[in-house]
Amino acid sequence: MNKHVLLTISDDSSAMQAVRFLVKFFHNFTHLHVTMLYVTSNPKAGLNNAEILDDFGNLQRREQHVKAHAEAALSKAVDFLCVSGFPEHNIHKKIAFKQLGTAHDIVQEGISGLYDAIALGRRGLSRLEELLAESVSKQVFVTPIETPLWICRNQTRFSPHVLLCTDGSPASLRCADHVGFMLKDEPEHKITIAHVQAQSGADISVEAFAGARRMLEENGIGADRISEHRASGKNISDAIVCLAREGNYGVVATGRTGRGESKLKRVLGSVSMHLLRHLDSASLWISH
Repeated sequence: MNKHVLLTISDDSSAMQAVRFLVKFFHNFTHLHVTMLYVTSNPKAGLNNAEILDDFGNLQRREQHVKAHAEAALSKAVDFLCVSGFPEHNIHKKIAFKQLGTAHDIVQEGISGLYDAIALGRRGLSRLEELLAESVSKQVFVTPIETPLWICRNQTRFSPHVLLCTDGSPASLRCADHVGFMLKDEPEHKITIAHVQAQSGADISVEAFAGARRMLEENGIGADRISEHRASGKNISDAIVCLAREGNYGVVATGRTGRGESKLKRVLGSVSMHLLRHLDSASLWISH
């Protein structure tokens, strides 16, 4: 079965992080397709029909200019994929004029295109920068969407192994299903199911491991590719970051929301939001 990933492209160098991740992490490109999306400025934004007709010639020239700029960025990404061995016939390009804002336009394309994942590059933002301006990846991250998100870092080494974090919640099970689906044709990729037990909570590791393992095996992941790791800590988020660094994982995968998380905590202080801010050694896969 083919897998189809939406790759977001822009002039920001961080956008190429998703492209590099794709060709470094995956080895079997036969059934992997990508659509590269460039959301560009809309010269007609804010103009009424009369204003558009009055300045139609100039608007057309501006549209051609921004399209040419977007096409150049897309072509650069295509060249990188092809040089890396990705089949050109599996690559699709799309230019969209900004309608609702870059983040919302990416989400809309992700929904309408029925993609298996949306991949975005992300730079390390300082706390001050995050207070002053929302990054596109963060905006997409907090928007409820069924399509899994990949937040790709500027990794120096690309390990094929995945740290699949689970607490047995519905979101974590959906993430396990996604990991199994994406990696069933990648026999070199090992998956470690990890459960970090809060020091004050009840032990749910057996249930959590069983659910995640079932999802992986239903997708054709052999038992020889799956291992389990139990950990405990006062701060679950910090413990996951440490596990990712110490185990040299290429991907940390988890659900957007965990057991018992309130709506406010999901937006401001969840484990997945902490990972978005602080995980710098691996790419982050999130399922809502």
